[in-house]
Amino acid sequence: MKKLNLLLSALLALGVVSTALAQDAPARGQRGARQGAGQAIQRGLRQTERPALQRANLKPTLFADLGDECYTPDGMTISDETGMLYLSVPNFGRMDENMVKADSAQGGYLYEVDQEGKATRILEFPVLEKTGQAGPMGLDFGPDGNLYVCDNQYFHNPDYCSRILRVVFVDGKPTQEVQVAVEGLKLANGMTWFNGNLFVSDSYFDVELNDEQLLGSGGVLMFTADEITKAGKDGNPPLQIKSGPEDPHCVAFTTVQKLGRDGDTGADGICIDKNGTIWFGNFGNGYIYALRPNDAGEYKQENVETVFDALNQRAFGRGPMAETKLECCDGMFYDANLDCVYINDSVNNAVWMFKPVEAGQQVRPIILWMNDDSDGKDGLLDQPCEAVVYAGKLLVANFDYPFPGMKNKTVDPPGTISGIDYAEVEKFVTMWSSRPRGLREGQGQGQGQGQGLRPRLGRAANAE
Repeated sequence: MKKLNLLLSALLALGVVSTALAQDAPARGQRGARQGAGQAIQRGLRQTERPALQRANLKPTLFADLGDECYTPDGMTISDETGMLYLSVPNFGRMDENMVKADSAQGGYLYEVDQEGKATRILEFPVLEKTGQAGPMGLDFGPDGNLYVCDNQYFHNPDYCSRILRVVFVDGKPTQEVQVAVEGLKLANGMTWFNGNLFVSDSYFDVELNDEQLLGSGGVLMFTADEITKAGKDGNPPLQIKSGPEDPHCVAFTTVQKLGRDGDTGADGICIDKNGTIWFGNFGNGYIYALRPNDAGEYKQENVETVFDALNQRAFGRGPMAETKLECCDGMFYDANLDCVYINDSVNNAVWMFKPVEAGQQVRPIILWMNDDSDGKDGLLDQPCEAVVYAGKLLVANFDYPFPGMKNKTVDPPGTISGIDYAEVEKFVTMWSSRPRGLREGQGQGQGQGQGLRPRLGRAANAE
């Protein structure tokens, strides 16, 4: 009787999920036409002509109109002390119709965004003297109550000009004081604090790549609270590093294999789950990695595990979606409430989700929502880059700064934040999690361990 009940439960769970996923496929009576049309669509798709995937209950709506002065919103984080959402805006510079920079950066800003979507500019970041620019991206609050921010200078000067800045907060409120905590990063991108350590993704390392299938590399750096919270203040100089796999702060190093649009940018989105596992993704080609602490609680480069091999594995989908690939992991956000990770796919104008897995297992990303090129004014995704749960919604910042091979083609202010009803997200994730394990995540598929092809490192490895 117990076995029968288990079997019935599994069948019921499978039936519920099949019903919910039916939005990916037409009615049963059109099965033959659906298969033929699906095959034709797959054959005819080009890189930038990927189909949309629209689940009506997960349709994004406009949460915040950020105005014309904010056209590339990026990082988001929430203050544990006040519950306020903070948004970084690098404004790297507008492009013309030929994707050529048409003007200089307008200013790097910090915004507060309230529960109703009202955005207030509270700070303009001081520029780096060498470049005359600021590029605030990933940000998170440290244990000292201050806000730490990646200042990405790569698009202004790639010669290790990127920094980690500290916005001083007093009693939970931001001041106008900005301090330089770390210098010497290449393409400082995402960050997250966990258990007194700051983890930062640097998306481009200067290493020798002796393989034509490898286009670039990047990694994750770790700083302890003791060193970084003291640096750059009280008479202490900023911490000086040279970002790369040979820097003692580097705890993860990954390469970018040739795939899809042939992007060469490495580690980007980063988050950490309740167990201390670092999940990070590859902007250039969509690979996903896990770095788990060893028995001593240490994070080591040799323990990086490929949990989604974008080159050899297909993400979950049906019909015309069956061949849709996850080709880009921009910002990643861990939802502790649902124990899942959201991925912002800048290439596809999509948000994906996956459930964490144990060592040796592979994750199976699934699309929550995907739309075609959009200006974002109606809330549709416009090159999504970062997600956070706030104000009863899954919020998505739209970077709107297109690179070759993306659905997004033009920079079209105003900057926007999209919102998806969190109650509906919760229903979907819960349903997806109830599926029989074999249909939810693959086990032992593809490259479970290691990083595949690995370049030879020069004696003086640089980071980008």
